[in-house]
Amino acid sequence: MTFQHQLGQTRYRFADLKTLLAKASPRRSGDELAGLAAASNEERVAAQWALAEVPLSRFLTDAVIPYEQDEVTRLILDSHQRDAFAPVASLTVGEFRNWLLSDRADTAALKRLAAGLTPEMVAAVSKIMRIQDLVVVAAKCQVTTAFRNTIGLAGRFSTRLQPNHPTDQASGIAASILDGLLMGNGDAVIGINPVSDSLQTLDHLLHLLDELIQRFEIPTQSCVLTHVSSTLTALERGWPVDLVFQSIAGTQAANTGFGIDLSLLREAHDAASRQNRGSQGQNLMYFETGQGSCLSADAHHGVDQQTLEARAYAVARAFDPLLVNTVVGFIGPEYLFDGKQIIRAGLEDHFCGKLLGLPMGCDICYTNHAEADQDDLDMLLTQFVAAGGTFIMGIPGSDDVMLNYQTTSFHDAAAMRSLFGKRPAPEFESWLIKAGITDAQSALQNREQLPEPFSRALKVPGDPWPALRQHTPARIGLGRCGNSLPTQAHLQFQQDHAAARDAVHGQLDLSRLRRQIEALQSDVVEVCSQASERSVYLQRPDLGRRLRAEDKALLQDLAEKPFDILVVVADGLSARGVQRHAADLLAELLPGLRKNNWSLAPVVLASQARVALADEIGETLGARLSLMIIGERPGLSAADSLGIYLTYHPGPGKRDAERNCISNIRPQGLCTTDAADTCLHLCHQALAKKLTGTALKDDRQTLTSDEAGARVTFLKP
Repeated sequence: MTFQHQLGQTRYRFADLKTLLAKASPRRSGDELAGLAAASNEERVAAQWALAEVPLSRFLTDAVIPYEQDEVTRLILDSHQRDAFAPVASLTVGEFRNWLLSDRADTAALKRLAAGLTPEMVAAVSKIMRIQDLVVVAAKCQVTTAFRNTIGLAGRFSTRLQPNHPTDQASGIAASILDGLLMGNGDAVIGINPVSDSLQTLDHLLHLLDELIQRFEIPTQSCVLTHVSSTLTALERGWPVDLVFQSIAGTQAANTGFGIDLSLLREAHDAASRQNRGSQGQNLMYFETGQGSCLSADAHHGVDQQTLEARAYAVARAFDPLLVNTVVGFIGPEYLFDGKQIIRAGLEDHFCGKLLGLPMGCDICYTNHAEADQDDLDMLLTQFVAAGGTFIMGIPGSDDVMLNYQTTSFHDAAAMRSLFGKRPAPEFESWLIKAGITDAQSALQNREQLPEPFSRALKVPGDPWPALRQHTPARIGLGRCGNSLPTQAHLQFQQDHAAARDAVHGQLDLSRLRRQIEALQSDVVEVCSQASERSVYLQRPDLGRRLRAEDKALLQDLAEKPFDILVVVADGLSARGVQRHAADLLAELLPGLRKNNWSLAPVVLASQARVALADEIGETLGARLSLMIIGERPGLSAADSLGIYLTYHPGPGKRDAERNCISNIRPQGLCTTDAADTCLHLCHQALAKKLTGTALKDDRQTLTSDEAGARVTFLKP
């Protein structure tokens, strides 16, 4: 059955429900990339008119991805509660919008309704709402969860304290945690994104967080955001796991790309439940999502990215999570082009998640290759808090020094709490008052000295921040003017932001780099992707993953015999990083590869390249294992970072879960010697086990016994 609507003299027809949903979506660069978006503004409005006339019940009989093909579809339809759906079962999408905005849809009614709604229903109604509607309706939803504290209560607003470090250094992580706690952050979770996926690092970080929480009796929970398979190993070994983390998506195929399925998530949930570590409740899952993840994995089934994002919330809902976080601007401009698209997407995601009964946070963020800045971040932040958002990120000075992106800061959380009269989770608030960090009105205290018990633990007389800054490049101890940054710190951020944005558009000096690589006694072949220039490269990742026809023919002429290992050096998002460090990395790596008597292909120097370009190059040259050395996206603290992606049996169609990554390779991060050592170890393991990805763990013991035992040396009594 087709859908149609006439505007003036033109009748617009839409072949099926998923086409209608896609054409009705507000403009998204990701939908345009996928060829799903409306061809004109008028067609978009016609689709919205037609969508408004669709009965909600239609979504129960017309699946956008067939039931028999997708376990997420089966989960959505099999778990649907018709009794809960009954109050709105007779409504169309347009009538549902009116009902949601009416006084009948109060907090109690929306809570009862949640289990009766499907992701496609809430995605559909969001497409015909203005931003004000999204804010007003979401603000009426209240979702409460608990582990060691209670999150989501009325008048409360929480933060994830995100103390990342470019080398996972315990003292640096602890310094950032201290800074965040002193700004009232961390009641949602203290969560680390580790640089390394090694099991020893996971053990080290889990114990670090557990020791800090136990020592200072902080009523919060910890999480190391590693793959769920690694968390299962941690649970089997008895390591202190509070929350189980995993990135999830809205299709079975995209989740397969993450190396997961529903049964694996259930296994991890049940294993963590048996630990019984929560004191206030047992909501113990932490999920992250993001518009564009299905398209990035080539697993979208012709469905628009916002509808697929809502479908990811069905996966989350099945596990009663403590936290769900839409990482809205993290992937890049190919999916959300600019600040306007990021703002709308964040509010849509929050609205949809809250209607489905989830405790929704938002990583209000952008990358330096997107058309967005701090003004856009501030707009979304303010609207998100007005909409009753559950939590945001809190990092030092808005700058994540490991993930190289910008998100909300410790100061932002304090400002929003003050502006909207919001307070932290009650158990955490009591601890802040007891520790002397805030007063009874949740106002941060102005202290020249650290409050007890931190001053006793640090044993640093006077101002502790000069000493603490030695442990991390993060922007800690910046001070505050009210709840904002002092002028010097603010302008330094603007300066570093400008440098990072300029680095995205830098050009690689190919002839110079070629000479440096040839000096290492290696043949070099130059190729380019199908992205003809930088602006195309940033908007068309699909072209950055494919070779030009003439370059493919060039490589085919070299493929006389299979090679064990292929090394590709690519500009990626930071030509500066490749120019500065690639030759030094190869000087460490190539001798090790040769020493093992592996047959090496000529080094391929690739321009305008995405990571997956190495798949086509590797297949063309018949390589068993590809190593893609690529410039990582520039951050404010690191505009020159490299990553290495290892892929066994490379070829088009490889999933992210089938790769291993070594990141943050630069002088202030992972040095080239250590990066080469890790890469060589993984090469041995990959060729022996005939695999890479989530099934290949770095299980080396790289820390000394003293390092492993003294996780927070400068906080020891």
